Amino acid sequence: MSALPGTWREPHRDVKIPFPQALQEWAEASVPMLEGVARNYGGYITYSELASRLVDATGIHTGQLLSNWSGKLLNQVIHLCLERGLPALSSLVVHATDGMVGSGFDHVPRASGRDVPGTELERERAAAAERLECYRAYCKDVPADAEPQLTLKYEARVNPVKKEAPRSKPVCVVHGIQLPVSGVCDDCA
Repeated sequence: MSALPGTWREPHRDVKIPFPQALQEWAEASVPMLEGVARNYGGYITYSELASRLVDATGIHTGQLLSNWSGKLLNQVIHLCLERGLPALSSLVVHATDGMVGSGFDHVPRASGRDVPGTELERERAAAAERLECYRAYCKDVPADAEPQLTLKYEARVNPVKKEAPRSKPVCVVHGIQLPVSGVCDDCA
C-alpha cells in the first residue's frame, strides 16, 4: 500500500493535487460558505469547521496540519473579497479554543492600506467591526443600532463574570458552629 500524496481529491487518492491549486479551490469555495455564516447575525465559524466543510465541498484532502495551511487559505480569501468588493469574510473564522481570529487577520487592514492593530484586543475589536460589516451585507436581522461584538469566548476571557462572594452561614453564638437549615442550634435546643 502506497502512502497518500500530500494533497489529493477523493476518490483518486493516488493523484496528487498541487497545493496552490488546492488553496485556490478552497478559497473559491470559502467565499459562499462564509457568506452563509454572515447571514446569521452574530455568527462565526471555527477554523476546523470551515476546513471540514471545504473538504466536503471540494473533495480535496491534505495531510498537512490545519495550522500549516489555514492562514494561507484565509489570505487568499482576503484578496478575493477585496477584488470582489466584499466585506472581510475572513473575520468570521475564529479559533475554537478562544474565539479569536488568527494573527493572519492583520492582512485585512494591511491589504486595505489601514493600520494593523497593535494589540490582541485591538485585533479582536477590528475583527468584530469587520464581522458587523459582513452581517450588514448579508443578514436581514441586524439591529439598526448594532455595534461590533467580540465572540462569546473572547468576551468571557476579557470580561469575566464576577462571582458573588459566598454568603456566610449563620453560626451559633454560644457554640460557634454552623446552624442547621432550621436556624436553631442542635446543642442549644
